[in-house]
Amino acid sequence: MKALLGLAALALTASLTFAPAAEAYPLLNGLGGAAGFGANALPRGDDHSHGPLNTSGVFANGMNFYGQVYNQFWINNNGNITFNGAMSTYTPSVITNGTAPMIAAFFADVDTRGSNQPATAGGNSTGSNLTWWHVDPVAGQIVMTWDDVGVYDQNSSVLNAFQIILTRVGLNGDFDIEFRYEDINWTLGSASENNYARAGFASGSGVSYELPASGSDAAMRNLPMLSNIGQAGRWLFQVRNGQIVDAPEPATLALLGLGLLGLSYSRRRAAK
Repeated sequence: MKALLGLAALALTASLTFAPAAEAYPLLNGLGGAAGFGANALPRGDDHSHGPLNTSGVFANGMNFYGQVYNQFWINNNGNITFNGAMSTYTPSVITNGTAPMIAAFFADVDTRGSNQPATAGGNSTGSNLTWWHVDPVAGQIVMTWDDVGVYDQNSSVLNAFQIILTRVGLNGDFDIEFRYEDINWTLGSASENNYARAGFASGSGVSYELPASGSDAAMRNLPMLSNIGQAGRWLFQVRNGQIVDAPEPATLALLGLGLLGLSYSRRRAAK
């Protein structure tokens, strides 16, 4: 049985744009290693983590995230990174003001115990069914890639490919948070009842945000065609002086209706 985090309260909303494209914005590749996503990967498993990852090679003066300066974080197989310690929680709940400091591109029950699979169509994922990371001091980036990963319980018949990219901006702790979604084919692990995948971030001290698609099966599957900057599958958030600054939106793109993307506040729990 796995431990669950109790998360509550409301999350913030944001504008959403539809970015017509034949396929999603590509994952950042060419980083070395067997799959091109860096030389480091979590071992095959379920609910495990790597860390702490020292970030000083890229962020010499730390990362100023909501006023707290961090020099390390943990990479969690379940689609997120956390700043105060590893997190094995597999059932996603609303990312709220009370959530521990985290950045989540796809918080759900990732399971990489299956073998390599044929790569999902389009883009540059490779079918490795692994979580990779790459630290690049020259480019000023740390890139985490969930490369065609499966879902609990050892199901690799459906695969997701997405990234978290953290990019240094100057030398005072500013950075960009980028989510890239190449392919999303599952949103729910078999032990998570109706608690669908979520995406967003939290300060751990009273501030949080969720993508409008968060918690909706249909909307999360459509993330490769959605954006807040008009580039399908790409979401960009600027962190300046510790605060999230809205990324500029293309004036020519119409906003999608958000009624379909209502937040779900189900708090049902399941144990494996």
